[in-house]
Amino acid sequence: MKYLLPLPALLLAGCQMLSYTAPTDGDVATVTFSSDNIAAQPVVCVPGKGFQSTPTSLQQVPFETKAFDELLKTMKKAPEVTTTVRADEQARIGVIYQKSSAGNRDLCRVAVQFNAQAGASYAARFTNDNNQCGLEVSGEGGLQADAVPVDWKCPKK
Repeated sequence: MKYLLPLPALLLAGCQMLSYTAPTDGDVATVTFSSDNIAAQPVVCVPGKGFQSTPTSLQQVPFETKAFDELLKTMKKAPEVTTTVRADEQARIGVIYQKSSAGNRDLCRVAVQFNAQAGASYAARFTNDNNQCGLEVSGEGGLQADAVPVDWKCPKK
């Protein structure tokens, strides 16, 4: 039995290694993910490592109440998720949406590439209309984002 004790710690450490670690130095841009009350997982492309999930995911609020606020915070869910990305002409971000109902499982992964300028802020809004997923990126303060849809691939470098 004593051999099983380290297993949860290793699993937890492995999960933390797979989540996105935002850069804290160099040229960065800020991205704030949001949705129309759709639970989804924002991701950021890290060249050579693939798409990595942000530590917090977008939440769905079934009804307006403050009763669940603390629970949602504990579960690392929020109506908006803000992170930083490296300033890059080919910055890639995305969202993973998964819905299960009556034995069916719908999965949607959508990614875009845009020119993330150093010091700029961007809004990334996830939409799902008639089972069509989309991710719209706009710059704040009139800044153009010119985001284009891309395949679910993250460049090697």
